[in-house]
Amino acid sequence: MISNKAFVLILVYVLLFFPKISWAQSPPALTATGNQYYCPLNPQKIVTSFNIANPSNVEIKKIYIQISEGYVRGEDILKLNGTFANISASPFNSTEGKLVLSWIGTATANTNDLTTAVNNVVFQNSSTTPIGTRTFSITIGTANYLPSNGHYYEFISAANITWGDAKIAAEGKKYFNALQGYLATITSAEEAQICGEQAAGQGWIGGSDAESEGVWKWVTGPEAGMIFW
Repeated sequence: MISNKAFVLILVYVLLFFPKISWAQSPPALTATGNQYYCPLNPQKIVTSFNIANPSNVEIKKIYIQISEGYVRGEDILKLNGTFANISASPFNSTEGKLVLSWIGTATANTNDLTTAVNNVVFQNSSTTPIGTRTFSITIGTANYLPSNGHYYEFISAANITWGDAKIAAEGKKYFNALQGYLATITSAEEAQICGEQAAGQGWIGGSDAESEGVWKWVTGPEAGMIFW
């Protein structure tokens, strides 16, 4: 429903799969639909349908739902509508724009219960005139997912770590045992928001002027060698 002709908020759901090479068994696949217009001030489900295909019955205990693009802190919120015996929803993390659904049942986690819970997660904005597009990602991994480039971002706390040590540590990590880690490179406004405004803390990125004072280059990731300042 469009209640304000000048300010329309479009909700976009991101379809997300897990890299197949990271699993010995068939990986879970998450699918959803939900592109829709938002009616200002009203809670609205972020998906019109959601499903988890899990042929190998991999146990899933947590689902992470984030406003990955277009997030407006102080106005946007996600919450779980209703009460579910085996599912607990974390308080909405206003820094990261993220809600976590956790299995708390005594039996093995039930995919059907998690699916039902996701179908009842709602978005709400407190402004009478919200603008822009909100893009949501739904994952079973802790890293933040950016739909516009398909990359994952994870903040790792390490007090007093140097840039050089952080670079080595990042390159020593793999996500889902498949995706090679590196200090983040920031090449778009969306990356700047998810790595900066929506990060859990301050950290190093993959830029340096060590080669030539005052000439800043990306030295990590696919942009390595590119001058950005």
